[in-house]
Amino acid sequence: MGALFSPDSKFMQAMGRIGDLAVLNLLFLVSCIPLITVGAASAALYTVCFRMGTDREQGLVRSYFQAFRENFKQGTIVWLVLALFLAAGVLNTLLFYALEGMLHFLFLLTAVLLVLAVLMFSYAFPLMSQFSNDTRSTLKNSLFLSLGYLPRSLLVAALNVFPLMLALLDLNLFLQVGFLWIFLYFSSAAYLNSLLLKKVFAQYM
Repeated sequence: MGALFSPDSKFMQAMGRIGDLAVLNLLFLVSCIPLITVGAASAALYTVCFRMGTDREQGLVRSYFQAFRENFKQGTIVWLVLALFLAAGVLNTLLFYALEGMLHFLFLLTAVLLVLAVLMFSYAFPLMSQFSNDTRSTLKNSLFLSLGYLPRSLLVAALNVFPLMLALLDLNLFLQVGFLWIFLYFSSAAYLNSLLLKKVFAQYM
């Protein structure tokens, strides 16, 4: 039993990591409250997650806010562009889906564009956290890489949109597990995504 609770045991290391993710999740949610800061918060979240378990891992809170400040301008621009793209995709898909006749089938095209926007969103902020590029290059690379590694990209995107899809499909269940969103989900999803994307990014580092 003593070995289980030793600071060097796998169990205690796992508990420590869960604690880090809980703190990181709260930092992320608080940083997103103004909404316009979602981009900078997402880039900061991925910066910390990519460093976890490496020799670059430092103080969690300090690293987060340092990355938040460094990515604030570009993160805000990218977030606004992608948010506009996502909103247009959702509205147009719903609009064409509600129409009759030939126009109805245009919802398939707008749905594809919506999926592309989700894929770009899933790559843009991880890219921003690992590479220094201008906004146009970040958006372009997020599109090309997400399509180039599509099976992996779909898994990353699924982790990102899962809370929203659950809320749309079963709001009651979404609310019942609300503690997950508050204490752990977003940082855990970003951590898992960082593991999935490390192999993608490694050849471009």
